[in-house]
Amino acid sequence: MKSILLTAAGVGLLMLTAYDVYATVLNTRARYGPVGERLNRHVWRATRWAAFRLPRPRRHRLLNAVGPLLLPLLLVTYITLIVLGFALVYAPRMPAQFHIGDLKGRLDFLDALYFSGITLTTLGYGEIVPASTMMRLAALVESASGIALISLAIAYLLAVYGALANKRTAALTLYHQAGEGADAAGFIAHHFVEGRFYGLREALRTATRDLQGVLESHVEHPVIHYFHPPEVYKSLPRMLFLLLEACAVIRTALDDERHSDVRNHPEVRTLEASARYVLGELVDSLDLERRRRRRTDLPEEAEEDERRWRGRFAQTLDRLAADGVETRRDREAGYREYRARRRDWESKLRRLSLHLGYDWEEVTGDLDLDYAADEQKEEPAAKAGDVKTAGKRSEARP
Repeated sequence: MKSILLTAAGVGLLMLTAYDVYATVLNTRARYGPVGERLNRHVWRATRWAAFRLPRPRRHRLLNAVGPLLLPLLLVTYITLIVLGFALVYAPRMPAQFHIGDLKGRLDFLDALYFSGITLTTLGYGEIVPASTMMRLAALVESASGIALISLAIAYLLAVYGALANKRTAALTLYHQAGEGADAAGFIAHHFVEGRFYGLREALRTATRDLQGVLESHVEHPVIHYFHPPEVYKSLPRMLFLLLEACAVIRTALDDERHSDVRNHPEVRTLEASARYVLGELVDSLDLERRRRRRTDLPEEAEEDERRWRGRFAQTLDRLAADGVETRRDREAGYREYRARRRDWESKLRRLSLHLGYDWEEVTGDLDLDYAADEQKEEPAAKAGDVKTAGKRSEARP
C-alpha cells in the first residue's frame, strides 16, 4: 500500500510539472502554469513589500533584480520537482529492482533522490543501476526529461530577452519623441514644425503597432511583467500613460477649426482604443481588479484629482501654445472632456503602476517632470523621503 501511495504521489508530481512546463513555455497565454504563477507572484509581492520601504532609487534597483532571477529560480523549481517525483517512484523499489554494486544495506529515500538527480542530469556514475524493465524505462524517461527541460529553458530565455529588447526599443522611441520623457505636450509638439504637423500619423501608427507587440510579449511570456526597468521612461506604465495622455490631449486641447483634421485622425482613435485594450488585458491577467480593495471616494481625494487634472491640462495648453500650436479657445469645455477621458483609464493604470513598483507621481510626472524622465540620479535624503511618502499615499489608492 505504501508503495502504491508513493508511486501515485510521484506520478502526480511529475504530471503537475509537465503541465506547468507546457502552460508556461509552450502555450501562448497570459498566465503561467500553477507552479510558475504562484512562484512569480509570491516572490514579486515579497520583494515589492520590502522595496516600497526604501528610498526611490534603491527601491527600483531592488525590483530590477527580481526579473532576471525568476527564470533560473523557475528552472531550479522544475528540476527539484522532477527529481523528487522520480525519487518517489524509485524509492519503494529499492533495492529489489536495482543493482547497487558495492553498496551495503537497504537503500533509503536519500539514495533514491541521489539516483534521480544523477539520472536527470545524465551523470550516471554507475553505483546504482536499474535492473527491471520498468525502472530502466523510468530512468530513460527522466534523462530525456532533463535534456528537454534544459533545451526549453534556453529557448524560453532567448525569447524573453528578445521581447524585452523590443519593448525597450519602443519605450526609447516614445522617450525621444516626447522631448526625452517630458509629457504628452512634448510628444505632440515634437511633430509640429512651421505651423504644420509632420509625421504625427506615422508616429501614432507605429506606437499602436509597438504597443500591440508589447502586449503579445506579455501574453506569451508573463514573466516580463516582473522585469522592472529602473528608468521610469522605459516602463510599460509610463508608455501607456504617455500614449493615453497624448490621445486625450489631441482630442480635447487642440483648436477645433485649425487642427480638426488632426483631432479626427483614425490613427488617434485606433491608438486610444489599443492602449485601453492593452491596459485592460494587463489588469485582468494580473487579477488587479479582483484583488482591488473596496473603498469609498473621499471628498479630499476627489478634490486632489480635480486639482491635479486641471493643473496638468493648463500646463499642457501653455506648453502647446509656447510651441506655436493653436489650442482650444473654450478651455473649460476642453478640460471637461479631458477630465472625462482621464477618469476612464486612470484608476486602472494607477493600480498597474503600483503593482509593478512605480509611484503614480513618477509615472505621470505630476509631482515633478524629472520623475517621468527619470535619469536615476541619487536623490538627497529629504527628497527621497518625500517620494517614499508619495508612493505610500498612492499605494493606498485604487
